[in-house]
Amino acid sequence: MSPEDLEWLLGEGVEILAELQSSPAEDALALGTALRNRLPAARARLVQEQLELRERAVVKFGDLACRMLFTRRLLEQATGAQVARHKVERFKDLAAHPLFDLCCGAGGDALSFFQAGLSPTLVDQDPVALALAHHNLAQAGYQAHTLKATLPELPETPGVFHLDPDRRAQGHERAEDRWDAKGLSPDPAGIRQILSRCPDGAIKLSPGTPPEVLEISCEREFVGVRDEARELVLWCGALGEPGLVRATEFGPEGRCETWATSQSSLEEAFQDDPAEEPQEYLHEPVKALVRSHLFAAYGQSRGLCLLDATTAWLTGAQPLESTLLKSYRILAHAPLTKNAETRLLQETGRSCGAVKKRGVAVVPEDAQRQLRKLEGPPAILAYFRVRGRKWCAVLEPAGG
Repeated sequence: MSPEDLEWLLGEGVEILAELQSSPAEDALALGTALRNRLPAARARLVQEQLELRERAVVKFGDLACRMLFTRRLLEQATGAQVARHKVERFKDLAAHPLFDLCCGAGGDALSFFQAGLSPTLVDQDPVALALAHHNLAQAGYQAHTLKATLPELPETPGVFHLDPDRRAQGHERAEDRWDAKGLSPDPAGIRQILSRCPDGAIKLSPGTPPEVLEISCEREFVGVRDEARELVLWCGALGEPGLVRATEFGPEGRCETWATSQSSLEEAFQDDPAEEPQEYLHEPVKALVRSHLFAAYGQSRGLCLLDATTAWLTGAQPLESTLLKSYRILAHAPLTKNAETRLLQETGRSCGAVKKRGVAVVPEDAQRQLRKLEGPPAILAYFRVRGRKWCAVLEPAGG
């Protein structure tokens, strides 16, 4: 977004957006035509993009989204309100210290800080980000102090910090959850320099960041929402417990579960032998638990066994109520041989409603197509490995 576009958007653009939000067009084509008749083409596109971004932002910011402004990249990297509120809880004990929101972006984390009664200084090297964050916070009734600075250099040392490095500094626009060593800004050396001056803080990274990247003493927390791994938070200094690994999952209806253990216990859990064969239930960990590599230790704590040393699926004799797992009752199972799937579905009187797989090269759409003639209530057909051996099973959700 150019400085001219930004200036127009914060002035006349905001007024036009408010007008359009109060009386939305029936369809995108009619809206585009009306805007092109009213504005130059570039301005019309800018307004349409903001309307689209606001619609997408509702999942992160709720009703406030219809008054906020974004760029596409800043919205994609913004922390949603649910996760941001979770992180802010740890900062409350250090409320007496100056707080800096480094690489503040569009202000997603800052919004939750202000809502919790904390007043961070917003720092970013991008003047567009600072202006949009200032606008977004003002829509919620907060007046933020902003500071344009290139990290790790700062005019003063922050007391406590939250750092959200740019994960697309090399121009990448997609696949934020994958690790890209060249896309991180500030880079690992810059982050370590910040920590050398200020040991107490939180660093937000993508869930796919390798643990050896920073080589710092910290607590690692993998946060997920509805089985989507959203971010990895490194809790440093007084904000975390060094050597602890945590998985936190926000499920439906606001349910939240968090579980943690030491890195050494995490590694020891993988030394247990996998199950000889599936038991009564199969349990699928959510992605935050998988990303954290805590699934074996968590399963061990709940009396579950791994099915295979190379995959994250677990098995046990009882269903479990857990936000960190999806539980399925096993109706029938057998080693994967020719026509085993057909035989199991026929034995249980089920049709193939969906296909799940772990560690077996199966194309779910092809499997469903081959089994489409089978009749009966739909069930889930699962392909997986048991101690390296290909297996299949007919499942239904543990709740029925």
